[in-house]
Amino acid sequence: MAKNFPPSVGGSVPKKDAELWIEDYDKEHRKDKEKDTKSIFFGKDILLELLNQEGCTGISFFLASKHSDYAKKKTVNLVLVGRKEDGTLLWGNEGKDGGDPGSADNGLICPPVCS
Repeated sequence: MAKNFPPSVGGSVPKKDAELWIEDYDKEHRKDKEKDTKSIFFGKDILLELLNQEGCTGISFFLASKHSDYAKKKTVNLVLVGRKEDGTLLWGNEGKDGGDPGSADNGLICPPVCS
């Protein structure tokens, strides 16, 4: 199989560029600044759990639409799924939280959890 998803994909970006891109997204997509998703935090433990799966070379971050009790509507969310170098998604089997250990959700969404 082709190796389209090597562990070396990605790189750093200057802070000013990142801030500009975040600001552009905020202006274009966050119509309701009090409720629409600005950021989502995932802790180290779940990221390492995904990355430590056998054959995992990285994580794909899927944009998703999910109901928010806080916003009382569907908002942007992320579903994280481990991926092998050949592109295979590592969905895994049912994990301790009833979810698949190869996928993750339930990050801290801003708003309401913002710094």
